[in-house]
Order: sequence, then structure tokens, then C-alpha cells
Amino acid sequence: MANTGRGQSTLVTITNIWRYNQTEALAGTNWTLPNFDDSGWPSGPALLYVEDNAAVSPRNTALTDGRTTYYFRAQFNFSGTPALPVLTFSNRVDDGAVFYLNGNEIQRLRMAAVPATIDYATLASSLPPGGDATAWDVFSIPATNLLVGQNTLAVEVHQQATNSSDIVFGSALSLGNPSVVRGPHLQSGTPASVVVRWRTDLVTDSVVRFSTNLSNLNGQVGDAVSTIEHEVMLSGLVPGTKYFYSVGSSAGPIAGGDTNFFFVTSPVPGTPKPTRIWVIGDAGTADGNQAAVRNAYYNFTGTRHTDLWLMLGDNAYNGGTDLEYQSAVFNVYQTMLRKSVLWSTLGNHETDQSPVFTNSYPYFNIFTLPTNGIAGGLASASEHYYSFDYANIHFVCLDSMTADTAQNRQTNGPMATWLRADLLSTTNTWLIAFWHHPPYTKGSHNSDTEVELIEMRQNFLPILESAGVDLVLSGHSHCYERSYLIDGHYGLSTNLSAKMVLNGGSGRETNALGAYTKWASGPQSHQGTVYAVAGSSGKISGGTLNHPAMFVSLNLLGSLVLDVDGDRLDAKFIRENGATNDQFTIVKRDV
Repeated sequence: MANTGRGQSTLVTITNIWRYNQTEALAGTNWTLPNFDDSGWPSGPALLYVEDNAAVSPRNTALTDGRTTYYFRAQFNFSGTPALPVLTFSNRVDDGAVFYLNGNEIQRLRMAAVPATIDYATLASSLPPGGDATAWDVFSIPATNLLVGQNTLAVEVHQQATNSSDIVFGSALSLGNPSVVRGPHLQSGTPASVVVRWRTDLVTDSVVRFSTNLSNLNGQVGDAVSTIEHEVMLSGLVPGTKYFYSVGSSAGPIAGGDTNFFFVTSPVPGTPKPTRIWVIGDAGTADGNQAAVRNAYYNFTGTRHTDLWLMLGDNAYNGGTDLEYQSAVFNVYQTMLRKSVLWSTLGNHETDQSPVFTNSYPYFNIFTLPTNGIAGGLASASEHYYSFDYANIHFVCLDSMTADTAQNRQTNGPMATWLRADLLSTTNTWLIAFWHHPPYTKGSHNSDTEVELIEMRQNFLPILESAGVDLVLSGHSHCYERSYLIDGHYGLSTNLSAKMVLNGGSGRETNALGAYTKWASGPQSHQGTVYAVAGSSGKISGGTLNHPAMFVSLNLLGSLVLDVDGDRLDAKFIRENGATNDQFTIVKRDV
């Protein structure tokens, strides 16, 4: 039997005894009702079948070949109180079926949708996955039709073709309250919408209840499809507004509905707003180091809301599997995931070191990233690279990892072509780009020798700097490195010249050269960029740490905090012990 989840009781096992009928003479007999007399029907334990495929593992060959439809009935007792629990059916069916509980139809499986009438001659709409009943068909419904005492479960199984040579049926039924085992987490936030995702241990439909008033979550958006992977977009929201929410099913909320479950929609693009951004890279170690970096940021930000956060790749070691993401992301950042929109880029550990450009990595099932320009910028048609706006900031996420089939790191490739057009479309004050492989580093990786780093530097920095990029964020090297305000350095570290360093100071207002200053408040070509490597949010791995473009290079755990307010950007590197070991400011001033 399929996994029945936590807190469930089994009402019908997969080996349950069923009464069955193989005749056409049931029309008008109300055979699904509890008081129908099925005493003359033969009976046997499931699975009941006519089947030649040994992989189905059948149990009882009592059925006869050549029928279009087969009928099954079973009784079970329930002694509890079915308030909000969910009934979960785990079935082996070849080909289609209609389920009834106490005379009421509750589910169609590979059959014509309601209101189509089903009779003996109706054929199933398709075959089971793989063509045989080798996989579980699982669905859940609210327990609203469950009775205290005896209940009757009736199922009719239909062939997909009149000449079909096999039929398989068995059904297990469990009762339980579904639990949220992942999330909820917020994705693709815009001024008017947000995507809410979560995972449950039981399959249910999906409902998000929300409102600006915590005591009355009267807004509701749902999806009737039963699943354990829930994804609901809330739209028509008000920009810059705080909403409380819960996640659950049509039977009721499962999680949320309190002060800890909320989101704040983005402001109208171009509108200045004090904005806090948390940046973590290579965090996915699922150990004490990762927890210490997280806790240090939580202590630093306190009650100050995190407007959005960025993951710079290698979010879950070692292969970026779904299980590793559960341990290193969803079990670690629960409180942040449910209230602040997360944006991510693809690292080498998300692909298990593969450079193949494909959407088949678990990463793409975990994140919902904008491909159609819904969050600002131009549509990229790919979750590998995308852009979005928040307040007066334009963010660009690039894919530095998968390059071979799409030529993504080449100047004439689809990513570069999209990037040029996207950057031309923005007029926001700030431009921040992020990807995994840093263009400058002498940490645990070397930007002079590794192809991903070299190609991102040579092929993409000229595009970004020409568009006026202010800050570039990367991970990959397990250290913290931060550059001077520089421009035009696309070669090896030994080729850095004095004219490429536009401000050789610390970028701190208290020091001699002061904050890094860029003239005019909008994007202006080649006025300087700061490059930061924030790849030490889960581990440190040393290196020579002597790249000449860097003002500071630290083999220390930590994360980066960005505060953007109007024409001012302040950045702080927060160590795992709460210390601030680097900070800098960029200020934009009108000429």
C-alpha cells in the first residue's frame, strides 16, 4: 500500500474482501446505495483481476475476461467524528473507475468528467500510467460523506477498449488529517500577486485563505486537483500591502492563519522604499555552520521584515536532490520561507555537477521563477535566467552553470541576447545581478583558471557594466570577498590596472575616500560596480584570498545584508557570531 502519512487510520486495506458483479443487468438498480442487496454477488480478496502482467502482483483471478464494466462493493465501519479529516484512497486500477461512498459519487478516475453520464458501455478515457496497474492511483477527498457506523464503498471499473484483455481492481482507504511537511514558501512576488507553495503528507486539493485582516481570512484561491505538491497563485492584490494567510484544502486550513504567516506585496516598480535583502551563498550544508549563519542574521534583523532574499546556488549539498533540499532549505529556514519571497540561482550542486541545460533537475520542481516578465523586466521564457523588480531595484538572475547545449555563456547565446534587451527596458535606480560562479575570486576557486568564471567575466560583465550595473553577487568560492568600485576588468587578475579601479577606498563613509559614489540616480554606463562573493553561508574552504580587485577577502562564515533606501545602498557582511567584518555604501547623486 502507498504511504498513508501521519495520523491516519486504515478503514479498508488493499487486501479487503469485495463483492463483485460482471453483468450488464445493474441499470436502474441503485447498486451503489447502502441498502442494495448484494448477497448474491460472489466475493473475494483484492486485488481482483484478469491480468497477464506479473509486475501487477495480482492476488485473485476470480474475474472473467471480456466485460466492458465490472462492479465492486465493500462495507466498513467508522466510530470516530469526521469533522475535518480527509479520506485518502490508494488504488490499483486498470483502466478507469468511478467511486461512490454511501450512494454518492465522490471521484472519477480516467473517466469522462461530470456531468457526463456513465453507464455499462462507457469506456475509460485512457490507460493507467505505463499501460498497466503497476502504479498507485492516489486521491483524497474531504470526509464530508463519511457516516458514523457502517459505510458502503462502491466502485465501477471500466475498460479503455471493448477488446481489452485485462482488468485489475483494489482499493485501500485511510482516514487522517493531512500535515504540511514542506513550506509554505513564497515565490515570484509582484505588486499584485504571489505564488504560495507547500507539500502535504496526504494528497488533498489546494486552498489558500488570505486577508489583510487576520481575524477574517475571507479571500480564497484554490485548485481542485488532488496532490501533495501544492502551488497557488494569489492575484489582484494591492501593492505594498501586508496579507495574512493559511494553507490547506477545501476541508479547512492545515497551517497558518496566525501572525507568523504573512507576506507583503512588492511596491509599484520604480517607487523608492526602504528595502532589506538577505543574501546567502553555498549555504546548504544542513549543519551547525548553516544554523549559526542563519541565527546571526535573525538576531541582526530582529523585528525588521526581510523584504526578499537571494540564494546564490549550492543551496543543498551534494547533488541538489529533493531530499537534500528538505534537509538544507525547508527544515532550516521555515520562518523566513513563509513570510519573505525567495529568489534563487542555479549552482553546480543543484545539477550534481552536470552542465546540461535542462529543466529536469529537482531545482526546477522546487522553485517557481518568472519566465513571462510578470515580476518586471522582459520575459526570458526560462527559469534558468530571469529578472524582477522590487521598489526602485531591478534584479537580474543569470545561469552560469548549464552552458553546453544552449551556449548560455556565449555573447551570442540566448541568455546574453535576452539580457541586453532586458537591461534596455529598465529605468530603475538600482541594478543588481546575481549568479553562482564569481567573475573574480581567489578563494576555494580561481577565476583565472576555471571556464565558467572566465566566460561569465569576459562575456557578461561588458553587457552589465555598459548598462550601469551597481552590484554583482556570486557564491561558489567558500569565502567572503568584496571588490573596490571597478570597471572594465575582463581579463586575468594580473591584468587589473589602476584606471580600472574607480575608487580604491573601502567604500565606508568614515574612511578617507568615503562611500562609493555614482553620478545620476538612474542606470549610467561604466560608472563602476562592486563585486561580492558571499559563498560562506554554510562552509569555508580557504584559498589564497589575494585577488587584486578585492578590497577585503575573508575566510569566515557569514551572509550579506543589503539595505536600499532611495539613492543609497548599504551592505554589511554579518558573521556567524554576529560581528560585522565588512561594510560599504554606494550613493547615487545627481550631477
